[in-house]
Amino acid sequence: MMIHNFEHIRCLLTFDTPEDFYFLQIIKRRKDNPDLGRDMKLIDNYFIYSLEEYDKLEPKIIDQCTINNARAYLRLNRRNSKTCAIHTIRKISELLIDGNYKAAKSAYLSAAGDYHNEKPKRWIIDIDEEDLMNKEAIEKTIAELHKKTPGYNHIATIRTKNGYHFITNPFDMKLFREKFPTIDLHKDNPTLLFCP
Repeated sequence: MMIHNFEHIRCLLTFDTPEDFYFLQIIKRRKDNPDLGRDMKLIDNYFIYSLEEYDKLEPKIIDQCTINNARAYLRLNRRNSKTCAIHTIRKISELLIDGNYKAAKSAYLSAAGDYHNEKPKRWIIDIDEEDLMNKEAIEKTIAELHKKTPGYNHIATIRTKNGYHFITNPFDMKLFREKFPTIDLHKDNPTLLFCP
């Protein structure tokens, strides 16, 4: 089943400064490619600095995903090029001190994956289809989250290969875990942009 979330995600993107960007990765997964010798293979990375750039990249991303039977994932917490550059220097210093010289080449990607600059942050509640079978169940779960989790604010619902991502602002995680122990909550994971 193809998943095409470009329009749904586009309305969630904002660029307040020229240094703001969104980090996108195209990943080939063994789940979709059983002959792949490892769990996943990184196909490409994109640093998106504007909505125009996002729109322009859409056909290229779709082509790359289709040709490689890969998925495009986008982190909804904005990154900042200054913050990433500073953390890259720190990561490279640590790698050099540890004698891990080859890993220095991927320090910026690592910093872009680890450090966001989004305020307020966006979290992802990962709902599998086995948890929710239809739209009514999704709406009921969102209403239940509002009622049982103080501070919960539903921003968007993004379709994934096996269910949905509820995009939210931060809230009382301890209470959420008590009420919904089987549902995964991610503080800075990517969401699915495209899957062929």
